[in-house]
Amino acid sequence: MEPSSQRRQVAVDPLRWGRIGDWAQLVRLPAVFTLLSNCAAAALLSVGSLAPLTVVLPICGISVLAYWAGMILNDVHDVEEDRRTRPSRPLAAGRISPVVAGHVATGMLMLGPLMLLLMASYHRAIDTVWMIAAIVSSLALWVAIRLYNSAIKATLLGPMLMGACRALNILMVGFSFLAIHWGQEFSVVERFPQTLVAYAAAVGVYICGVTTYARHEAGDSSPLTLSLGTLLEVAGLVILACLYWWEPGRPVSWYLSPTSYYPILIVLIGLTVLNRALAGVLHPVSRKVQLSVRHALLSLIFMDAAVALMWCGPWYGVGVVALLLPALLSAIRLRTT
Repeated sequence: MEPSSQRRQVAVDPLRWGRIGDWAQLVRLPAVFTLLSNCAAAALLSVGSLAPLTVVLPICGISVLAYWAGMILNDVHDVEEDRRTRPSRPLAAGRISPVVAGHVATGMLMLGPLMLLLMASYHRAIDTVWMIAAIVSSLALWVAIRLYNSAIKATLLGPMLMGACRALNILMVGFSFLAIHWGQEFSVVERFPQTLVAYAAAVGVYICGVTTYARHEAGDSSPLTLSLGTLLEVAGLVILACLYWWEPGRPVSWYLSPTSYYPILIVLIGLTVLNRALAGVLHPVSRKVQLSVRHALLSLIFMDAAVALMWCGPWYGVGVVALLLPALLSAIRLRTT
């Protein structure tokens, strides 16, 4: 005989952790190399160096963890939609529990400001103002990631927040290098790094365009939305091509002419992005839109290599563009977006 107070059966999350390949797919592994190229360009624009390693490694780690946390939270927020449109995604397929993914992402975000403080305590000779600016940028990045992965994502503010995330990460990296190098009395131009801010704005606007372009990449995209995304991408490229005019009085000689060869190089890279983008505008099918988004993201590596070449020479440019190899190899099996 059944008891009168029979308990209702409740579905229990099995808390699956998944495999390494599932996590690589969840965090969009190929795209993280574009973030590393952003970090390299930000450091070179700030202090003209990728040293010391006690700054490079923690800063890259903080940036990667924040980026991965954003990607994970994105899928946690969209899990119900993915179950309808992209059921093969790790969370939608049930290979990783959304609860587990959410806690892992929160832990990654919390590590950022903590690692910055640990880095500051290790380097006792630092500039306090720039370190505070780096910590504020890190906290703002944390807020922007959380806001993007909420109901705001579906509004017009969504792409702006995604662009802000990239821009804030660049500022965090640049300010951190300035704090350490100024504190150790390295050779740094003692004025506000307007070029770094201009570069952050360029990448932020560009990523805002890519995000706008990719809003409906899994389904039917509107040519109007795709056109708006393309215009924003072009606007970001224009700002990037004009970096010289933010710092015309640089005391060190340029490795690439900032008024001729560098803008031409950015234009050539931009033409490949524009070609892909227009193909999606003219034929807004899912496949062409996704290819355009992937091309636009990976092209960031070439843009950052151009910046590194102009600022610090060919070896830095080659080192940055080498990030394209692992990005392409991982993109063979894993989604970029």
